[in-house]
Amino acid sequence: MRALPPTMDFYERIAAAFDRLGVNRAQVGRETGITGQAVTQKLQRKSAVTPHEIQVYARHARLTVSEALGEGAVVLQLKDEQDLIELYRLLTPAQRELLFGVARQLAGTEAPETAS
Repeated sequence: MRALPPTMDFYERIAAAFDRLGVNRAQVGRETGITGQAVTQKLQRKSAVTPHEIQVYARHARLTVSEALGEGAVVLQLKDEQDLIELYRLLTPAQRELLFGVARQLAGTEAPETAS
């Protein structure tokens, strides 16, 4: 784990890391399709952060998503991941593909469909 105070929440943790690393919010914004000012506003809790934005912010802050979300999230995520792996192993290949399709949709990272 990185040396960040455990009492910080996601927004504070990311903003502190951005400041410490000199992260250009405009660059982060370009990657997420918003302005640098909008990134700052999101970190000030003025609008919601999407799962994709959380991933991008964490990467620019040089943190894992779990580290960015906080220690409690790490513990919950580990248990969730273990449960998911156990269930995944029970699925057929076709069911696994279906699961990945749904997961991509939920995470907002679904690849665009190709025209037939």
